[in-house]
Amino acid sequence: MTACYESPVNGSHGSYFNTLTPTYYPPNGDCSDFYVPIHLDYEQPDLNITKWTNPYELQDFLSSLTARAGAMNPQQAPFGATKRFTGDYEIAASFCTPKKPKDGKEKVVIMATHGIGPARSHWNSPYKPDEFNFVKFALEKGYSVFFYDRLGCGASSRISGFEATLSTASAVIKTLATSLKQGKYTAHIKPSKLVLLGFSFASFTIHSTIAESPSIADAVILTGIGLNATAGLGLNPNGLIRSFVPRIANVENPALYGDRDEGYVTWPSVFDLIMNYFKAPFFAPETATFTESAKEPYAIGELLTFPGPASISAEKWDKPALHLTGEKDYIACDGDCAKDGIYETPSREYYKNARPLQLSVHPGASHHVNFHANATGAFEVITAFLDANVH
Repeated sequence: MTACYESPVNGSHGSYFNTLTPTYYPPNGDCSDFYVPIHLDYEQPDLNITKWTNPYELQDFLSSLTARAGAMNPQQAPFGATKRFTGDYEIAASFCTPKKPKDGKEKVVIMATHGIGPARSHWNSPYKPDEFNFVKFALEKGYSVFFYDRLGCGASSRISGFEATLSTASAVIKTLATSLKQGKYTAHIKPSKLVLLGFSFASFTIHSTIAESPSIADAVILTGIGLNATAGLGLNPNGLIRSFVPRIANVENPALYGDRDEGYVTWPSVFDLIMNYFKAPFFAPETATFTESAKEPYAIGELLTFPGPASISAEKWDKPALHLTGEKDYIACDGDCAKDGIYETPSREYYKNARPLQLSVHPGASHHVNFHANATGAFEVITAFLDANVH
């Protein structure tokens, strides 16, 4: 197979990930691709900023936003009054079911949502699939997987980066989950159980969504998440905005990202990716190069809203929940999830009614659990959790 990701230069990298039908699918699955039409109607605080038109204006916004309290003009607060948003879009999605079903487990459908940075290939890596492809691993265990490009990413419809936020992503998840539970877009499979699986931004989105609407799924698996917002221990929003080094995507790579507006940003280099997503010596440099070549830009509204759910309790959730994060996760735990009980607090309180709640700090990994050397170990934890709790 020849794929664009093998040569991430001159604007060609990543084009493989902007097509509806990828060139790789696991040989142990029967897979199909399709566009899912969705209608969104939701409310959220409006992004109350002067929209930048060049990198200099973006940089001024970021420096003001991350300045210490009192240094920023109150009129520049990022979000204003609540506003209603509506729109019709298409979501690029794939569905795979195992070629060799096992004990009816193929009727347990995992709906997988990627985070900030990758497209849906996060779950279906064409690069070293025996090591990094979650879909292949899940199919081997007997489960079916539905995975899709988030709105604005991959082959899905575009939306303004000044509109898209965590609330937008939540509205998409609700719409897709409803369709899947009705047996739409799952080929001949009528799901017996629906499992929401997220990575990073998507995990925070799912957490927020099930806190409000716990009936939309039968189990949740949240990877790359940490709900402790204590300064210096857990989530560090200002620090993350700085370490993500946001740059206007259509300026950084007009050939690839020219179809996004100035509200879409990306980090400049593989080293900025490594800062947030990887930790030596638990990854190979060529793996980081691959994930950099496969990156998608993200909406500024997504970056600004993803920490918000850390203050939301999911006490209404009374079904199975797994949280799995790398031991050295820089985004969720400021670099160390194993100390001070920061991963357990406040997750055990927020999910006090989950039956069961499993918190797993995965050794030898940072945020990008799917692409560290022991990724299949994380995949084993996920499928073992399903084996034990979702029937």
